[in-house]
Amino acid sequence: MKKYLLLIPITVAISIFFYPTTSISNGIGSPGGKTNSAMDGQNCTGCHSGTINSGIGTATITTTIPASGYSIDSTYTITLTGVKAGCSKFGFELTAESGNNKTGNLMITDNTTKLVNSNNAVTHKSSGTSGSSTKSWSMDWTAAANSNGNTTFYAALMFTNANGNNNGDNVFTTSLSVNEEIVSAINDLSEKNDFTFNTVTKTIETQKTVDVYDISGKLVLTINSNSINISHLKPGIYILKSAEKTQKIILN
Repeated sequence: MKKYLLLIPITVAISIFFYPTTSISNGIGSPGGKTNSAMDGQNCTGCHSGTINSGIGTATITTTIPASGYSIDSTYTITLTGVKAGCSKFGFELTAESGNNKTGNLMITDNTTKLVNSNNAVTHKSSGTSGSSTKSWSMDWTAAANSNGNTTFYAALMFTNANGNNNGDNVFTTSLSVNEEIVSAINDLSEKNDFTFNTVTKTIETQKTVDVYDISGKLVLTINSNSINISHLKPGIYILKSAEKTQKIILN
């Protein structure tokens, strides 16, 4: 009788150990790092059998970022859409990268998605897998506060056959690159000429005291001399302010 009692907990432990394999196919979402991006280097075929981008289906990323490009520290909506005739179960992971870095902040906007990979990617939840030949997910993305240049959104989208395991599914990858808005013009908020700013040499010329503030309102520099170069400041938006003039500039 004692021998049979010992076998029961061993059998239960083995069942629990292998259960996550079934859970993945049931739609709990990507474990992270499966977008096929330059940094991730992997996609959903690591867990689901099949050849990437084979068969009939499409995956598309769209955004509310204007054609002129995104503005730093601004928020936009990113939408991933998959289309495959007859498919009723879908999954995905999406991330944003600039160069060799994850960039910006991804934010959840409904209860069908969640953050993974140290909050650097978004994937589906079990409540966000059902569709009828098409499925879309939307999320918000806030660009970094400092200039990062071009940004690329990467996504891997899975069309499953809903058979309860990891074989027979189709994985499609897609990407979308967007530019950072380049603003060379200077916005004058007053008509006084207490100082001038040269966009080419990054030099402020003034006969009066000029305070330089960053976009958060922090004072970063006070100028009292006739001419000073500010190219040493980090790229971004700055406010120049004298007693009678206020001017916004952008350092690229």
